[in-house]
Amino acid sequence: MRLYLEIAKKSFQRQVAYRGATIAGFVTNLFFGALRAAILIAVFGAQSSVAGYSPGDAITYTGISQAMIGTTALWGWFDMIRSIKSGEVASDLSKPFGYYAFWLAQDVGRGLYQLLARGVTIMIAFALMFGVSTPGAIGQWFLVAASITLALLLSFAWRFLVSTTAFWLTDALGFARMAYFTMTFPSGFIVPIAFMPDWLQVVCHATPFPGFVDTPVEIYLEHAQGVEAMGLIAIQAVWLVALVALGRWAAEAGRRKLTIQGG
Repeated sequence: MRLYLEIAKKSFQRQVAYRGATIAGFVTNLFFGALRAAILIAVFGAQSSVAGYSPGDAITYTGISQAMIGTTALWGWFDMIRSIKSGEVASDLSKPFGYYAFWLAQDVGRGLYQLLARGVTIMIAFALMFGVSTPGAIGQWFLVAASITLALLLSFAWRFLVSTTAFWLTDALGFARMAYFTMTFPSGFIVPIAFMPDWLQVVCHATPFPGFVDTPVEIYLEHAQGVEAMGLIAIQAVWLVALVALGRWAAEAGRRKLTIQGG
């Protein structure tokens, strides 16, 4: 365990070294977040509520979804794919720790830094620019923290599973970009899932993707409280177990393939 904590720590420190990239990412997120907020405000017009969202809720949703981009690496993560294609995977597999845990520890360090450096700062900026709502009870904050933690772990489990395709595909980067782009809509990042037609909401909730963005937002806005919030968190946890199992199985199958080929 201490080894994995050290890996996470080093990953966090590596992110700190790229201050320019962090600032650029923050400015970009803030600009497009403000643009998205303005569009949602225009959508509301004279209405006080749309699908259970007030204008303030819509602005807060925009801030949180922008804050989650870096934390969950919503636009993609290609480190593992590049290591497989470059042959570094042979060294990774020979190290004295689990392959999945090795990458997870790195991603936790990265995600924690992104949450603090870009996520929290985005929410502060939105609070100053537009005003945002906040959970009223301490218990709700614990549920928010649990949901965001699971969102990070769940997104990593998905990214790891997608990355294992590099063991078989010659253009795994292209496949991964398509996979990451496709999931932005059912995650609730483009628009809140509550805004979608009923049939499309059912389709989205049949996937793990709402757990990346929509679930933390719904809990933060207190649209889901108590038992309902815990139910959403339980769904995140179930999908996490399923994706971790699939990712580990795919990585093991890929490792055997590399051994057969002498890689």
